[in-house]
Amino acid sequence: MAMEQLEQFYDDLSRKYTELIKKCVPRYSEMLFNLFLYLPESFKPKRIIDLGCGTGNLTQEILNHFPNAEIHVLDLSEDILNECKKRFPQAQNITYIKADFKNMNLEPNYYDLALSSIAIHHLTDPHKIRFYRDVFQALLINGVFIFADQTRGISDDIYKKNISCWKEEAFKLGSTAENWNMWMEHQDAHDYHSPVGWHLRQLENAGFHEVDLLSKYLMWGVFWAKKIQEKP
Repeated sequence: MAMEQLEQFYDDLSRKYTELIKKCVPRYSEMLFNLFLYLPESFKPKRIIDLGCGTGNLTQEILNHFPNAEIHVLDLSEDILNECKKRFPQAQNITYIKADFKNMNLEPNYYDLALSSIAIHHLTDPHKIRFYRDVFQALLINGVFIFADQTRGISDDIYKKNISCWKEEAFKLGSTAENWNMWMEHQDAHDYHSPVGWHLRQLENAGFHEVDLLSKYLMWGVFWAKKIQEKP
């Protein structure tokens, strides 16, 4: 039932999502920029997946950086996917996949690059662990997984301070009390924030190497994980 409610939430929000997210997330454009900043110039992925594509903000950045790649975008909301399709009517290299993170059925050893932006926190910790394993098996050797997401502070005091600072910044960006209350109701019902260290440990447990936190501002961190051929 929780995933059905989450799907309905994003169905209802689909036409306003991009506008609202830019008013809600501090340094949103910088966060998207950092998802690509550490990729070497020699890295030319042929197949890329955008996990939890929303209305296509990250998809747009993927197209900007790798216009000739085969791009798969996945989301659980049909309405959100339709908004994404409207945004890229001429893009012949995008395949749209309706699925939730618990049942992605990704082809093994297929993608060079997996990306995600503010989506993984909708999973409980046990489902995050499974999700990381699913992404790992879907990547080719030397494939990279980079994602941005909300995190929990290592203590309740740090977490509460991050929420307080987030609220101040969201109102500076143009969010209203109605917007903020909507996000908080959604967070209480559907969000499961985990500390940075927990994410890094679970990525390593899933098999990834070169695991790192590339950047962080308040609750939002950008994570890096690479799949490397283990030595015999």
